[in-house]
Amino acid sequence: MRIVQIWPELEPGDRGKAALDFIQELARQDAKPIVISAGGALVARLELHDVQHIPLPLNKKPFWAMALVRRLRSVLQNLNADVVHVHGRLTAQVVWRAWDGMDVNTRPSLVTHVDGYYSPSRRDVGLVSGPCVIASSDGIASHLKAHLGEKLVNPTHIVHWGISSREFDRSKPVSGQWHLRFLNSYPQLEGKNWWLYSGPLSEKGELKVFLHALARAVTSREDLLGLVVGASKGGDLHHIRKLEQLAQELGLEGKVLFLGERKDLRELYASSQLTFSLANPGEPSGQSAMQALAMGCSVVAYKDTCAGEVLEGCFPKGVVERGDSQALCDVGLALMERRDKVELNGFFHEEIVKKTINIYQDLVGSSSQAEAD
Repeated sequence: MRIVQIWPELEPGDRGKAALDFIQELARQDAKPIVISAGGALVARLELHDVQHIPLPLNKKPFWAMALVRRLRSVLQNLNADVVHVHGRLTAQVVWRAWDGMDVNTRPSLVTHVDGYYSPSRRDVGLVSGPCVIASSDGIASHLKAHLGEKLVNPTHIVHWGISSREFDRSKPVSGQWHLRFLNSYPQLEGKNWWLYSGPLSEKGELKVFLHALARAVTSREDLLGLVVGASKGGDLHHIRKLEQLAQELGLEGKVLFLGERKDLRELYASSQLTFSLANPGEPSGQSAMQALAMGCSVVAYKDTCAGEVLEGCFPKGVVERGDSQALCDVGLALMERRDKVELNGFFHEEIVKKTINIYQDLVGSSSQAEAD
């Protein structure tokens, strides 16, 4: 089966890494992917896996340019693909126009991927009008149904973004050198239990709720410290200073460390007793919760997030209602006492890609049957 993956671009960052990991796993499962994008620094890593890349400026406006539509249509016709899978709101406009103008008897099956809480309008016809729509969470699928209702006539499948089982493999122990370096940098953590908060830092965000929960918890557990990982939007230190001031006002001086952005999250998840994944409702992936669970760390997450969806299937004891600092405290302390076994099932790239390939195969089979009839 020949699969064309279309992405706006392939640059470093969370979205670019997700694209790269997904495409590489497709190649490992012999799906023979071909990638079309505007290019980027990650293209070289695709080529190391013998994945063909075709550059097209799909990230440039005006996205309705007919010259680009005609060029993409010609490329798709020459590739003779079975499936075209498009990611990105504006990219889907170009792909839809190109695909809609192809011969209905020979064109590939079209899959569009929705991974954000958009309010669909006429300009989003390309995103939701193909034969198959994939939503990256239950929440996004419900959002589409609420906004489109009967207009969303095509099947909507739910396929979460996954994580790498190679990168987050708990069977590979955390290096003793990492522990030594980390404790040398933060000696106050020696012999303590850590609650980890990982996410964007904002004066109005959920970190304030975490700090209130931690302040309640440390009155019961003197061995407890909080670690805060993340950066403020745009690198604005003003919000960080206000959050540090709030921590002091709550009596957390010496009980919480602001670590900034870190590249050693795997080690931090494996070494913490609890991770708090307190995203806003529009957060589309829940990957921090997946990563922590994969490394054997218990997780607390809000019910109305993608992380909450992950926990409902893998670790329901960690699900709480939004904004309740007392519930966060109570659940956190209870999980520390129980030390429940933590597993992640169904969210590794191997499983996510296998599920997606099954969707491709069903779609291609349905198209072939329709042509035969």
